[in-house]
Amino acid sequence: MVVTCLGIVPGFSMENTHMPGYDDLYQLFDYNRLRGELTLEHEEYPEILGTLILDNENLYTETPGSLTNKTSVYRAFLEYKGAKHFWVVGKQRIPLGVGRFWNPIDVFNPIDIESIEPNERPGTNSVHYEYALSRLSSVNATLARGKGAIRLKGYLDFADLALVGEWDEDENLDIIGWEAEGEFAGTGIELRSEGGSFHNRKTGERHTEFIFGADYGFANSLVLTGEYHYVDVSRHDELGLSVSFQPTMLWSCFLTTVTDLDDGSGFVSPAVEYSLSDEMTLSGGAFFYHGSGDSRYENTPERLYIRWFVHF
Repeated sequence: MVVTCLGIVPGFSMENTHMPGYDDLYQLFDYNRLRGELTLEHEEYPEILGTLILDNENLYTETPGSLTNKTSVYRAFLEYKGAKHFWVVGKQRIPLGVGRFWNPIDVFNPIDIESIEPNERPGTNSVHYEYALSRLSSVNATLARGKGAIRLKGYLDFADLALVGEWDEDENLDIIGWEAEGEFAGTGIELRSEGGSFHNRKTGERHTEFIFGADYGFANSLVLTGEYHYVDVSRHDELGLSVSFQPTMLWSCFLTTVTDLDDGSGFVSPAVEYSLSDEMTLSGGAFFYHGSGDSRYENTPERLYIRWFVHF
């Protein structure tokens, strides 16, 4: 009642994710996450929004037999969105890069393609500011502890292009990078790339790292995605491929593969998902690794899992 009188409009939602499975390293495991999200906005100031997301996580591993429980802040930020100015202050997801498998220029919270939930990205305590130079271009800056980024981005007819400058005191790196994403000649094929020149402050050495990817969606819901990853300092090449298909309204199938082009090792990750209702899904999948000798992925433990998700 008091909140209503002050003109503050609260919003609250919860979701639960439960994942039992098998891991060669821990044998059987059971993970459960209860997530609550609270949003606050004012009727007279709709451009200001406050968000708090809390996680309670339980993890059981058979080897060594242990059960852990922790409550942590997943997101907590205050956001202002004006006509030209956009501010976000707090623990947030920094939107950097266009990669689907790898994020070479993301020094804040890059993708972990070997994660069961690669979209789960830890937040960063930071200040993010964006200024709209025009309807199709902007400049933004992000400051965090020991890290920062400045990005100039333009939305052109043929592609979205960005020039990025970053520093990372934890890794002693200065980075000048790029982002590019656009449709290829009206074919429906989406091309994208990100990467940059990395300067090591301690050694003075420089190296180049980049990705180049493509996506194409067919009318029958089949989506193909490919991405190539290159690091010149280690002569390291990787190729990622994924296929997704929805045979019916309720079923979705996924297949992801990553291969190290130097030593031939890699992994295959199939998954299938069924929609139990508008707010509930049940899925299952696996990670199967292959390689020999001292190859990159040879000693990585294989995993099997079931994932139940409900939003309420």
